[in-house]
This record gives sequence, structure tokens and C-alpha cells, in this order.
Amino acid sequence: MAINYADKYQKAVIDGFYPDVLYSSALWQSPSNKTINFLDAKHIKVPRLSILSGRQDRERRTITQPAANYSLDYDVYELTNERYWSTLVDPSDIDESNQLLSIANITRQYNLDSKMPEKDREMFSKLFSQRQAVNTSEGLDENAGIHSESLDAKNVLHAYDQMMRNFDRARIPAQGRILYVDTGTYYMLKDAEAINRTIIVSDAQNINRSVRSLDEVTIVPVPEDLFQTKFDFTNGSKTVDDAKQIKMMLIFNGVQISPEKYDFVGLDAPAAANSGNWLYYEQSYDDVLLLKPKFKGIEFFVAEKDADGNSNPAERKQTKEEDAKPDENNTVDEIKAYLDKAGIDYAGKTKKDELLALVK
Repeated sequence: MAINYADKYQKAVIDGFYPDVLYSSALWQSPSNKTINFLDAKHIKVPRLSILSGRQDRERRTITQPAANYSLDYDVYELTNERYWSTLVDPSDIDESNQLLSIANITRQYNLDSKMPEKDREMFSKLFSQRQAVNTSEGLDENAGIHSESLDAKNVLHAYDQMMRNFDRARIPAQGRILYVDTGTYYMLKDAEAINRTIIVSDAQNINRSVRSLDEVTIVPVPEDLFQTKFDFTNGSKTVDDAKQIKMMLIFNGVQISPEKYDFVGLDAPAAANSGNWLYYEQSYDDVLLLKPKFKGIEFFVAEKDADGNSNPAERKQTKEEDAKPDENNTVDEIKAYLDKAGIDYAGKTKKDELLALVK
């Protein structure tokens, strides 16, 4: 009988790959996962605590009727993502490759090249579809909290600020907010922030305090091919033409639960049934679920993909324009922003001709 290494393997995967390889690691380890109770490998129940009434005026010399003022219910979910992976390994290959083709090395490469990208894609695309689904069930427009305005260096900070304000209005806690961005938007944000800080330093009397600081959130840049609204998960994970590119996703970590459970992980020694090969097999269940009471704690900015499936040509043009050397037609603030980006010190120089002399 094969030994089941499921629990040990799950811990090894989380400890060995999540911190450094999985971009959505924090989301897979949601604080709300602590509320999950596994009924079996495929089913979970999640408690839902409701307060029935608030405080009331007190009358002196009266005895109130004691009663439970809360309701505790449980929602049962069936995990929808049931996956497996297996491989045969010929003992001769192990010997001839100097142990390179050992089971341990093969599973490690599989986790790096296939499973971790798949889990990132699952997390981001499911959060997007879950937000749309909850919007519909709550009687809202399907795309409430999903913005499609085009982003550039001039408006990207205001787009971020817009989502932060929406979170504030929905009473989403300030601590625990994470801003996921594709790589193009990440550099756009950094450039815009540098320009904004230069303007503040040069015009301290008229500081624009309407834009929230990026220091208020944890920023995680994600490669474009992992950060889209839908994927094909038939065999591993692949991009699809009709998906949209996620440019920014602001989330309060805990609006989602992300249960995962390895049901079986085993290794059979070479035998007649395996034609003399080693046989490795793993099976797991997982899912991503947006909690209805907290669904306003996630918002998106999305855009159409290009033919290459990644970056936006408008962004490439914008980047090219921003990288161009400034001249007499640029303002002092624009020249300073260029010098900041290039790491050129302009201390003590305030006139345009002095600053332009530093441009290389």
C-alpha cells in the first residue's frame, strides 16, 4: 500500500515555494483562512457571525430581558478546483543523468515552472470573476469596482487614490491593503511618484495633498502574463485571447478565503504494473472565494491586451516620451524629474539653463 505524504508535501510546498516564487503568496495565506473548517478534502464550512441589534437607551430601575444578540451560521462550500499531476520516471534516466532526473528534482521543477504560475493565474482571475459574481448577486452593475480608464503617468496616482478613497468610504481597514500591479504600471507609478515629489519640493507653498502616498500600501509587481482576467486551465494554465489585462488590483487581504488541501501524494517503486518505472502522483483541491460582507475590499483597473498579449502600446509610447532628454521646451519641474530618474544631483541649481547643463 502506497504511503500518503499529502500533509508533509503541502507544508513543504508552502514553505519552499510560496515566499519567493508565488506572487500571490499573501493571498493564498489569507488571514481569513483561519476561519475555515475542512469537513473533508473537498468541502469546507465557514462561520458567519451577525449582530442582531445595536445599543439602546437605558432606563433606570428597570430590568431588561436577557437574550442572545447574535446569530452564528455556517456556509458550506464545495471546492471547485480539483487537480492532479503525475509522472513516470525510468530508473535508467536517474542513473544516466547523475541523479538530475530524481523525483525530487522533477517535482521541484514542476512546482517552479507549472504549478506556481498556475496558482497565481487562478488567484487573480478568480478574484476578478468573484467580484463580478458578487456584484450581480448584490444587485449592482457587474463591473462595479472594476475600472477601465486608460492609465498613464499623469493619472495613475489619481487612479490609485480613487480606489483608496472608495475603500475608506466602505470602511475597509487601512492596514492590510495590498496593491498588485503589472510591471508596466509599476514603473509608471514610480515615475509618477518621483514627479509628484519633485513638484512638492519645488513648490512647498502649494502642495497637492489630494493624492495618497504609495507608502500606505504594500506594492507587488506581477508579470503581465500572470495578471489577467481569465485563463485556460485545461492543461496547466495558458493565456487566452479574450482576457483583459489587469493593470492594478487593490485588495484588503482577508476579503477572500483561499482553502487548499492535498488529498494524496504518493510514490510507487518500480513494479510490473508501472512497467518498471517509478510512479509519482499528487492530487489536491483548492478554491478562491470572495466573502460577501467584505466584497468592496477589492477593486481593479483593467485594459484590453495587445496582439502580443502583454503591454499596451500607449504605455510604450509614454515610456519613450518620458525617457527622452528634456530641452528648452520642458518646464523646470520636468527637467528635475528627468534628473531624479537618472540619479543626477542638482542640489543648488534652480534655473532652467543650469539644470539643462546637467542633462547627459
